[in-house]
Amino acid sequence: MADAMTTADLGAYAEAPVSAAAAGRNEPTWLVRSREEGARAFAATPMPTPALRPWKYTDLSKHAIEEFVPDASFAPVVASSAPTGGFAGTIADALRDAAQAAAVEAALGSVVQGTESKFVAANAAQWTGGVFVHAPRGGVFATPVTVDVNGGTADQPMGAIFPRVLVVAEANSEVTIIVKNRSLDTPLLVSGVFEIVAHEDSRVRVLFDGDWGTNTWEFTTVRSRLAKGSDVQIASLAIGGHLLKQHIEALIEGEGANSLIRGIALGDADQHFDFVTLQDHMGKKSTSDVEIKAALAGASRSVYYGITRVETTAGGSAANQENRNLLLSDRAKADSDPVLEILTADVIRCGHGATVGPVDPEAEFYLQSRGLDRRSALKLLVGGFFASVINDAAFEALAEDMLERVQVKIANADL
Repeated sequence: MADAMTTADLGAYAEAPVSAAAAGRNEPTWLVRSREEGARAFAATPMPTPALRPWKYTDLSKHAIEEFVPDASFAPVVASSAPTGGFAGTIADALRDAAQAAAVEAALGSVVQGTESKFVAANAAQWTGGVFVHAPRGGVFATPVTVDVNGGTADQPMGAIFPRVLVVAEANSEVTIIVKNRSLDTPLLVSGVFEIVAHEDSRVRVLFDGDWGTNTWEFTTVRSRLAKGSDVQIASLAIGGHLLKQHIEALIEGEGANSLIRGIALGDADQHFDFVTLQDHMGKKSTSDVEIKAALAGASRSVYYGITRVETTAGGSAANQENRNLLLSDRAKADSDPVLEILTADVIRCGHGATVGPVDPEAEFYLQSRGLDRRSALKLLVGGFFASVINDAAFEALAEDMLERVQVKIANADL
């Protein structure tokens, strides 16, 4: 039982070493207290089980976070040219600037509470090299902010990293962020938390370019809070890694706010992808759209569980949710469960759909009859299957590179 774990069982995740490490980094008192609260929540919270609906198809009963040693030297590399009054860099640097420090203190942990789950609590206690992106009122980042996340070291066979990114977009601002996830092939645990605070009429785009090493396990929570007229677009490309589980959620509080989520997963061997999405409409005339697609070779697996909720306060809203899965092998598997919770009769349109099936045999036969071998035909068909997502504006920064990498993986996949 988690509540019976001793300090020795918890190791580096226990409250005392967490507090000591924070003090050693000269962090402010409020942040040290936040880390200590995360450590206590971590000790008291059990690992999720398949009895919890979002974890139904991802069983971690034989695993423990404590097996993975936190990498205290981990720090993403941030590149940006921020507008006047803005900031893009480490949270440590932001805390040395009085104006930015106040913004960090006000927003960090305000969207994702550090006590809400085992993985989030681990992040709250352990994150290092956190990233802060602040788009000032009316400010526009001329080029995307890039965040390079490189995890794993050759001398640490069971390491853990805890990416933490906080985005605050003031009124009428605009920023695009590209997060590039890479790692070695040694076992690595990644527990990430991304918080987005979008003020009135702001525009935020975040693109996750996921190409982890073969033994990386990723558990990430991405949550945005949208004010009136704001627009937040989240796009995720999942190609690498052994297991990837992403919770991508939007709290659509403001009138006329819009949330968009796009995702692509391309699996092979025994890869496991698990997406959970939440679009919670609270503001009037708000809109949302979710599209997650997976193409699966080998014995890979895709799981999708999505909830679109329209509250009684969200009259005049519109929402759509789609999950499509293409099976390239008879050993691949996909499970899909899109859910609508409509609590008001005053909606414009709310729809959802899901499909799981093999490649269209007639389309495959047609391409082969034109001289293509089966693998070449599948390259074209998978490229076409992903086209609606890759060509979406949310992916425009990496669209060409993404299609090329999809083609390369299909060329070597177990079909």
